[in-house]
Amino acid sequence: MINKITYPAVVAQSVLDDQIMYNVSFPDLSSAITYGTNLREALLNARTLLKLLLDGEEALPESSTMTEVQAHYPKCMVSLVTAEWNKE
Repeated sequence: MINKITYPAVVAQSVLDDQIMYNVSFPDLSSAITYGTNLREALLNARTLLKLLLDGEEALPESSTMTEVQAHYPKCMVSLVTAEWNKE
């Protein structure tokens, strides 16, 4: 069964070799980090990562609220990322 699942993602801008990068992490999911050379690419990569991490999982971690995540990362942008979840 395919469902849609949404988690808040933290987007932080950084500079690597004079190029702006956007790092995306999911505080509710350990080891869930990706990036992009622009915001659109970073969020697309985040959606792909979210799908890969969650596919086949029986139980998912509870999602934090946007307010909770923004409080922990006040200098970063927080965005909701939605992906399809293929529950086995």
